[in-house]
Amino acid sequence: MSIRFKVILPYLLLTLLVAVTGVFVVTRLVSKSLEERLSNQLLEAGRVVSDEMARKETDQFEDARLVAFTRRFGEALKAEDEVMLSGLAKPAAGGLNVESLMVYDAQGFEKLHTIKQSNGEIQDVTQPNKPAKLSIVGELLAENNPDSTPKRMLAKDPVDERYYYFTAIPVPFENGVVGIVVTGTSLAVGILVPMFGLGL
Repeated sequence: MSIRFKVILPYLLLTLLVAVTGVFVVTRLVSKSLEERLSNQLLEAGRVVSDEMARKETDQFEDARLVAFTRRFGEALKAEDEVMLSGLAKPAAGGLNVESLMVYDAQGFEKLHTIKQSNGEIQDVTQPNKPAKLSIVGELLAENNPDSTPKRMLAKDPVDERYYYFTAIPVPFENGVVGIVVTGTSLAVGILVPMFGLGL
């Protein structure tokens, strides 16, 4: 082995060692930075989803209350006056952001069901005296408490088969519960678009 090679070899090995160490350190720093950035983006997306869901819950609760507390609504529901019930609920629903509105009596039978079309028209799809399929209706009726907290769930609307986020509240009348109002917002348009900007 020549003297020149003996002199160069240690420097060559040192250069290779420094290069490998540098690549390792840079790779670790970059991957850690990307991981932190991804984690931050996921956390931010989670906060956006949580905030949007909280807003939707509040909006739906307020919309349901506007219908349930419409003057003479509880009286019409108790008397099973479907003409009066429809006359009170439909105008209220028309001015709200409710896409699906369902009203059930104290026995859990359907008294009114409307779906807002894409053009804003309110379509009456009521199936009179059909038992409620949403479990939250039965839960509120079982509690029989005018001050029950709202119940919420994701489910398909029994008519148009689209998924909705539903909020149900009791309808109070004379210190009792005479029925349930359910308001729904479709997932595709009402929730996913505002949260993620989907062009649906």
